[in-house]
Amino acid sequence: MNKNWSNTALVAYSALPKIAKELDFSLSRLVNSSFKSTHLKNGVSTMQLIGEIMEVTEEKRKIVNLHFIVNSALEHMTVMGRNMLVSRIIKKMTFRDMADELGLSIRTTFRRFESAQDEFAHYLRAAGYSESWFENEYGEDKYISPIRERFLADKYLSSKNL
Repeated sequence: MNKNWSNTALVAYSALPKIAKELDFSLSRLVNSSFKSTHLKNGVSTMQLIGEIMEVTEEKRKIVNLHFIVNSALEHMTVMGRNMLVSRIIKKMTFRDMADELGLSIRTTFRRFESAQDEFAHYLRAAGYSESWFENEYGEDKYISPIRERFLADKYLSSKNL
């Protein structure tokens, strides 16, 4: 597995709670529109409404699944590797801050972060989450695919500089 999808999963991971909250709001709005047949008054058929509810539910399933996948891979990692990824991607610390916190040189911090990315990708692969699996599951996802597109569009972009 190259690091495009593993980096995508990591970067998306930090946004998953916000995405889940947005999906919950959308689902709540859709379900509430079924009461008193509000959807019919707005020209939306019941079948159309059910289809929209199913689409939002499927999006939520994917987001919850991605959260589980990333958590599982992080749990299997070494403490140093997990801390490097969480500090940089979740906490959005700079490499300088990470180096200072760990008492490392900036170059060593870069190398350890690179190793942590490799370790994370390894655990994804070991759990059966290959590039093709991610492409099939999230390649067209409206929340996750834009993150992936950023990695593909810029050969210098990586989770290190996000």
